[in-house]
Amino acid sequence: MIRRLVNRFFDAQTWADDVGETTQKIIRAIYRPAGVRDLLHGVWLGHPLHPLLTDVPVGAFTAGLLLDLLTGAYPGLYDGANLVTLIGFVVMAAAIVSGFADYMDLESRARRYGTLHSLFMILSAAFYLFSLLVRYGFAPGTVFHSTLTAVLGYLLLTVGAYLGGELAFGFGAQVTRHAWRGGGDKWLALDVTEVPEGSLMKAKAGTQTLVIVRKGAQLFAMHDVCAHQGCSLAAGSIIGDEIQCPCHGSRFRIRDGAVTSGPSVFDQPAYEIRTAQGRLEARRVGSR
Repeated sequence: MIRRLVNRFFDAQTWADDVGETTQKIIRAIYRPAGVRDLLHGVWLGHPLHPLLTDVPVGAFTAGLLLDLLTGAYPGLYDGANLVTLIGFVVMAAAIVSGFADYMDLESRARRYGTLHSLFMILSAAFYLFSLLVRYGFAPGTVFHSTLTAVLGYLLLTVGAYLGGELAFGFGAQVTRHAWRGGGDKWLALDVTEVPEGSLMKAKAGTQTLVIVRKGAQLFAMHDVCAHQGCSLAAGSIIGDEIQCPCHGSRFRIRDGAVTSGPSVFDQPAYEIRTAQGRLEARRVGSR
């Protein structure tokens, strides 16, 4: 399998581990304000922002490369190549900035791939920047030079895009941990009978693990596995009307599981609780 052979090469790049740790520390310091992180993660959108942005430069650079290669036969196409390359570069810069927000929470092997992904994309951007400087007369060079650097940038972009795909589809980066979790429409008995006020309690409802909070006479529950990277919310803390994940600080509203602060951009599955025949039962909200 080609993927296995390619990934064997990337797995061997252990030097990226130390580089990644240092880079993550720098990014966390820069992206420290919660508002900045939430903006770049896409919490306001309810969807990861980075993959939305990456489609634009890939498409623009592909179109630009085709126009560049046809310029010899049709010189008038060069202006079009310049424009789409400029559009691709501007959005690529935004994608890199947003991508660093997702990258700073990666761990272990995923961090290695994230480091390599970032490196290839930054190098690609550097080649495209030089190509643009030549195209618009800010650096010496000819059509050949602007095209050559665009080709090199595109090759680096292709490798970077592969690594980005591995992060999403191979490691599940920024994919909700509840993507394949069924709702079900049955009430399931909980394995607890008492829930103390003001604390997080883990409980089982069938095969699902929930975190339960009591607010006065009301009981609220959501799935215990954080949608971001799978940490246990029961090990987190209650802050006002929200539960904060102990690993990366995502916050979810107690009453309905809605995400209020990232890095998670997905809501937690919420559960309603009732008392039936002297026992507590739970059912996922919206299952009916």
